Amino acid sequence: MRPNVLFLFPDQLRWDWIGCAGRVPVRTPNIDGLAARGVRFERVWCNSPVCAPSRACLTRGLRYHRAGVRNNGDDLDLHAATYLQRLREAGYRVGTVGKCDLHKGSCDFAASGWTPRLERYGFTDAVDQGGKWASHGQLSAGDPEPYTRSLVAAGLGSALREDFDRRRRMRGSLRGPWHDTAPSPLPRHHYTDDFCGRSGLTVLERLPDDSPWFLWVNFPGPHEPFDPPAELRDRYAGVDFPPPAAPDLHRPEDHNQIRRNYAAMIEGIDEWIGRLLAAVTGRGESERTVVVFASDHGEMLGDRGRWYKAVPWEASVRVPLILAGPGIPPGRTTQVLAELIDVAATVLDLAGVDGIPCWDARSLLPAAHGAARHRQAQFAALEDWRAVHDGRHKLIDYQDGRRSLYDLRADPEEQDDLAPRDGHAGTVDRLAALLQRESPWPEAAGGALPR
Repeated sequence: MRPNVLFLFPDQLRWDWIGCAGRVPVRTPNIDGLAARGVRFERVWCNSPVCAPSRACLTRGLRYHRAGVRNNGDDLDLHAATYLQRLREAGYRVGTVGKCDLHKGSCDFAASGWTPRLERYGFTDAVDQGGKWASHGQLSAGDPEPYTRSLVAAGLGSALREDFDRRRRMRGSLRGPWHDTAPSPLPRHHYTDDFCGRSGLTVLERLPDDSPWFLWVNFPGPHEPFDPPAELRDRYAGVDFPPPAAPDLHRPEDHNQIRRNYAAMIEGIDEWIGRLLAAVTGRGESERTVVVFASDHGEMLGDRGRWYKAVPWEASVRVPLILAGPGIPPGRTTQVLAELIDVAATVLDLAGVDGIPCWDARSLLPAAHGAARHRQAQFAALEDWRAVHDGRHKLIDYQDGRRSLYDLRADPEEQDDLAPRDGHAGTVDRLAALLQRESPWPEAAGGALPR
């Protein structure tokens, strides 16, 4: 029988903030367990470090210039070909829970968690909730989606609304909203990631056991605001984290508390990953279920004085990726260059389903089994910039004509721009030509993308 696929997908999780990466004291035993029984890919870029563009690229298996979603104001085209449709056509049940963000522009939600749009994208089952800010927006508009409907039923709708209203006002302050490290006022059971995890269990329970399934679990965290429930936040009291690279003027203790909160949200997600894996085992399906763990983009966390994502730096574009399950070699780590869209090709390869013609995605299975090379280079882009990395050098090309070049082997924190220096023009020209061929500006790729 073709394998099931459990796709675990937190939002805004940096590549280096999992325990098995060995860089920070975040506790992720279940994610680490996946890495121990599978393959961890260390050099993965998302194709655009913002929620909606990244997920559109992944779902279509296309790079940014061809995926049709320029930023978070756009929806994925209802006529687009997706790998989810291919799975459904091949007999898979195709589920999503949490924040899929394929319709971020329209915020087309329903209290039931299901809309006709989701069927067009390729799903058969869904509990489609908003992300943190989208849920607040739906609640404030009097149009709750599944998560906020549950809060209203529990008498907690006003608590979420008032908390996010306060955090939104912080956005206009000099210190910024990232500085607000107050815990969520909600009990742990009613936190957004916990609702997502329970929805995953609910959908798993109703999937048949006589046909293969794919379930995409889109945790809303650890996206900002950095608001873990108090129960989780308290676990990191007294824990010290490495400071940001080239930070801004925030005090060290402020940076540390922000990082404690970020780690606390990740630990909460890791606990739900453990419960979901246990549910798969309880169904008797662990020996025929491949688990994929990744994220849509990273989080700057104060590096270079920046927060959130949307910029071409490694903390923003680089994401974790783990494959584990039947047929995947255990305990392997690889440095091959990969892109997040490759997950789409890998899932179809596992299912024995043909890919979408002319897409940019490539299956990671050969690399998982030891192939020394996967891609010559990796690419990412967003409205006014695009970037390429060839395994050593990284070129960032801005639409206003500026260019920056970094040697990531010698300068992993991207502090030393080589582009203006003598002796590097050849590398700049070579990578610029590669960008133009593989990741042109969207208008050059066949017309302006929808805004």
